[in-house]
Amino acid sequence: MTKRIACTIVCLVLAAQCIEAADSLGVSLLGRFTATSPEDIVVVGDRAYIANSSGGLQVLDVSNPAAIAELGYLFLPGKATGVCILGDYIGVACSDSAFRILNASNPSAISVVGTFRSSSAVYRCEARGDTVFTNGGKFLVIDASTPASPTLIGEFASVFDYSRFAVQGETAYLAEKNYGLSIVDLENPASPSARGRRFALEQYIRGVCADRFGKIYIAANSGVFVMRWQGDTLAQIGFHSTSAPVHDIFVDGGFAFIACGASGLRILDIAEPSTITEVGFYNLGSECTDLFHSYPIAWLSGLWARINAMNIGSFSEIAEAVETPRSFEVVLLPNPFNSSLTISAAEPFVAEIFDISGRVVHRASSGEDGTFIWQPNPQTESGIYLVKTSFANGGATLRRAVLLK
Repeated sequence: MTKRIACTIVCLVLAAQCIEAADSLGVSLLGRFTATSPEDIVVVGDRAYIANSSGGLQVLDVSNPAAIAELGYLFLPGKATGVCILGDYIGVACSDSAFRILNASNPSAISVVGTFRSSSAVYRCEARGDTVFTNGGKFLVIDASTPASPTLIGEFASVFDYSRFAVQGETAYLAEKNYGLSIVDLENPASPSARGRRFALEQYIRGVCADRFGKIYIAANSGVFVMRWQGDTLAQIGFHSTSAPVHDIFVDGGFAFIACGASGLRILDIAEPSTITEVGFYNLGSECTDLFHSYPIAWLSGLWARINAMNIGSFSEIAEAVETPRSFEVVLLPNPFNSSLTISAAEPFVAEIFDISGRVVHRASSGEDGTFIWQPNPQTESGIYLVKTSFANGGATLRRAVLLK
């Protein structure tokens, strides 16, 4: 409450200072870079990775937002439209139906490490540990634990191409452009299934995000919709109208940051979904379509080939974030294995083991030391199995194990 009051006071003071210019409130422009044709951006430390629709991955030095500089560029077949971080590697979604894994540790000599080819377009990508989710003509779950040979875990097909999407826990929320919202159950990653599919809002749906409290935020033509699961259906619990279409959205505690087309960056107080208010903005003077949140900076891109670094320090750092689990350190030994498989992690977990068809063949909890030993019964056939480890803070990983008898 104290933080919210302080933030409100800051915003009111800044509002008084900005009345004459009327182009910003609580936000300032730190720097700007003219990229080739940015489609998506992620920032890690002092480097930004940009998927350029002109055909490649662009790496920038953003250690000084006022003097952003290019470090490297790699042209790729097709248009690069999505980018994600895969540990020491970079994942790129490309319009030639491929998801590529790149080694960009040396930006002046970026190389392709591995490629996964889909039967349909691949537009966007998001990584959770070694598991990659992509969208396009299909929503795909990909195992990237071996970067040189990413493999398909499961897929969910649709008659409409997906736009942006969000994964929260064991659920994926897919923005389906002019059709609505698809909600996909990922409890069994080998066989994603529909959960409340085809929620139509009778307008263009460009983006979506979800918080850990069960609220879903939808970026639409007319503004931001806030939804919540009630029973087996979605119910609208809030709405905020905008003067321009909303393309992208990120929720940070009690605030929503939106890329609002020609209206630039807008910041909403969403503490009470039924009475959403705008508490900050910056009119960029050009179309704003993509947003990456890296407090205290919001990175925005869009038309006119610009990357904009915006200071959002007046607004709270992530209040609802779940600590990144050390679960990504999961180890399977030996692998391949013959009689028993030891699954180890830095903290306790629940293990679920699926066969290649997606059937659960075993489920158990580890000990407090984060160790579990799977001893398949004699009838278990040789082959590839998926080991899913789920942790108390919502983190989860997928690993492949090979049983050889």
